[in-house]
Amino acid sequence: MCMTWGLARGEAFLPRTSLYELKRLMAAETETKPRLRLLIAMHRKQGKSLDEITDACGVPRRTVHGALERFRERGVGAAHAVKQSGRPDRLTVEQLRNLRKRLLRSPLKQGFNQAFWTTRMIVALVKREYGVAFTPQWMWALLCRLGFSCKKPRPTHYKSSPREVAAFKKKRGAKSQLREENGAPSFVWTSAVSS
Repeated sequence: MCMTWGLARGEAFLPRTSLYELKRLMAAETETKPRLRLLIAMHRKQGKSLDEITDACGVPRRTVHGALERFRERGVGAAHAVKQSGRPDRLTVEQLRNLRKRLLRSPLKQGFNQAFWTTRMIVALVKREYGVAFTPQWMWALLCRLGFSCKKPRPTHYKSSPREVAAFKKKRGAKSQLREENGAPSFVWTSAVSS
């Protein structure tokens, strides 16, 4: 059973564009998908059926029909995909600027009981101030985008001597052999400019 799709072919397909113009556009195209779409359009301009184009291009019939529909609706510009705007940002530019200013100040001044910002604290701050919930992973990415870097505080012994520590670092190099006793790491955020 052969389905008729009602799509024009030959000179009736893309009547304002010649076969020569389609060949020229395809030769100049560097991306794969637009090249394939232009090839499909060239075959249709030559009067070929959907099945002949499917065999010639090695793609499913549905792909051929979709490409021809695109050309019918949008003309030759349909070779390229329309740029999708994507999901809008959850915080406005002004809110992000305000958040950055707040994070440069101490968390103690923002109503928290710790001296350094943690990801969870920032998530809570954004939820409280802007009414937007972020997961810690998304907040991590957002903070990096705002120019903050994550630092892991290293514990120091209360009896340690700064001279002995400096001598040890010179002797052992920059890599420290100390291990964290608590198990789970605790990360804090600082401005990349201030570190």
